[in-house]
Amino acid sequence: MILVDTSAWIDYFNNHGSIEADYLTLCIAEARPVVLAGLVLTETLLGLRNSTQADKVTRALSSFTLAPELTRPDYEGAAAIYRACRDRGTTPRSTIDCLIAQLCLRHDYELLSRDRDYEMIARVFPLKRIAPGRGVHEQARLYYTPEADPPRLTRQRAAAPRRSSRA
Repeated sequence: MILVDTSAWIDYFNNHGSIEADYLTLCIAEARPVVLAGLVLTETLLGLRNSTQADKVTRALSSFTLAPELTRPDYEGAAAIYRACRDRGTTPRSTIDCLIAQLCLRHDYELLSRDRDYEMIARVFPLKRIAPGRGVHEQARLYYTPEADPPRLTRQRAAAPRRSSRA
């Protein structure tokens, strides 16, 4: 099962042609199992400019199964991910990325993302990241059909926890 992060969805909907967006195109065209985290759904919809675009993207994303909801142990696990990475000198920038990584770890999902936080997390935890190989762009072009008015998304970043808070 593949969990697609917000960064890949943004590239996909903006027709940026990144290797992750092209890999996602292949996943969709070939009906590979893709799961959508609620946090990713929210982040993706936050970046839309108007309700028409939001409706279009909501309809597109509604065909994907939602990942199970996060539980208390997941929230605690995400905090442990953050602390472990920080202790090793690579502090994740996003709490949401820690939550998504925890979701992937718990359910053994592979992660498709362009976000560098996951690179840091994967150095400390056994996070399975998809690294699309050569030829993905060419294969994806077989399925590409330009849209007249593709939705435009902007990158939304969650604030990292404040460093001044100490427990």
